[in-house]
Amino acid sequence: MLRKSTFYALAVGAFMMCGGVSLWGELSYSAKTTRADAAVESSSNSVDDARVRFMTDVRAALALASRENKPTLIFFMADDCKYSRQMLAEAFHDSEVVRLAQSFVCVAVDMDDPNNSGVCRDYGVVASPTIQFVTSYGAPLQRVPSAQSGERLASYMESALAAVAWRAARVIETEKLLR
Repeated sequence: MLRKSTFYALAVGAFMMCGGVSLWGELSYSAKTTRADAAVESSSNSVDDARVRFMTDVRAALALASRENKPTLIFFMADDCKYSRQMLAEAFHDSEVVRLAQSFVCVAVDMDDPNNSGVCRDYGVVASPTIQFVTSYGAPLQRVPSAQSGERLASYMESALAAVAWRAARVIETEKLLR
């Protein structure tokens, strides 16, 4: 009997670590929705500089990223999406996310704007919120679908920066081999 209950406890733990955590995380967002809506309203009244600043023109953002040799964080959002508003109010105000955002060119794409349909099609994005990390020369790095907490977003940002560093190191090593 003890073996059976131990097995079930381990199975539940493994489930929570693999797929159940994301389900649990999404369910907990609904409890925070009222706080997110209140945060959006209150942030418009107060001066809060600790947030990520977004460009709105993807072409200009990619050109800037190329000039500055920085990866790009593209935030696909919709005005009527409560999870997009929640990320803008919470995750993009997280101090670690704000610090890491300085290493990126950040651009927000309004999926409801018909002028942005080509960008959404180019990156294959059909749902909001979605974050697409792109290299300085436009190659897709990593996609993050669904709403994320500040802590989780920061870990995705660190992962994207590590991928950029790895690609740069690989290019240097290839150039050394070709000499």
